[in-house]
Amino acid sequence: MGVTVSIHTAGAGAPGQGKYCLPVLLDDVVNDFYDLNVIAFHAGWPLCHDLNMVALSHPKVYISLSLIMPWYKAAPRRLAEIIGEAIQFAGPDRIVWGTDFYGPGGLFREATIGLRTFEMPEDLQKGYGFAPVTEEVKRKIFGENLAKLLKLDTNRRIK
Repeated sequence: MGVTVSIHTAGAGAPGQGKYCLPVLLDDVVNDFYDLNVIAFHAGWPLCHDLNMVALSHPKVYISLSLIMPWYKAAPRRLAEIIGEAIQFAGPDRIVWGTDFYGPGGLFREATIGLRTFEMPEDLQKGYGFAPVTEEVKRKIFGENLAKLLKLDTNRRIK
């Protein structure tokens, strides 16, 4: 059917809801609906490793960096480890940028600055084998990957 769905994969804000957001549950979904493209929101945080393992074996699972990009200020090391491992397991073609909006300006600005200024620390490149996040990779994450997934013509302008 060519359908793409976005699924919340992170700790839930409401009591008792977290059990429905476990990234490992995506494994059953993508096994049952193998043609379904899934965008997993929030990179699965705090269970990012689980989401990365699902993405490793399911090429139609995309990892969204929504919510976590503003951590470039508050938790830059955590952010680097999450991005580095996501790229290592899913590849740079299955990571998409995202934000969660609240209030005027909200996280859009912070999420944009977060990725624009992001650099993979050298010790994580050496210690974990994480790839540097180049300008090409940033372009893919900022929109090229999502445009390709949704079959959008990025050369066409809306008038």
